[in-house]
Amino acid sequence: SSGINAEWPLRPGIKQSSLRSITQGKDKSTFEDRVQKLLVEMFGEESVSYQPKLKYITVTVDNDKAVVNLKSYEVQCQNETLHQMITSAIKRLHIALTPVNVPTIAIT
Repeated sequence: SSGINAEWPLRPGIKQSSLRSITQGKDKSTFEDRVQKLLVEMFGEESVSYQPKLKYITVTVDNDKAVVNLKSYEVQCQNETLHQMITSAIKRLHIALTPVNVPTIAIT
């Protein structure tokens, strides 16, 4: 992804990835809540700071800080392992919550 949003608390040059077009409307806020709950489950309540008005979640583990932008689902983190863990978890959550389109088969 190009550039870092200036409102984010991390510096340029930090590893980023994004997961776009997750959901829309009220489903988006539900997904945000579920992302926050998932990260708390993974890392503990003391490691996760949810900023719903600012639209980001900060995860701090062993002095490594990751920031999840809840508008774009970009993850910024200097620690590659932490970055991958959070990115993969968000992608898996999205897959788990996305309805599957099952084709209709006409039976005659």
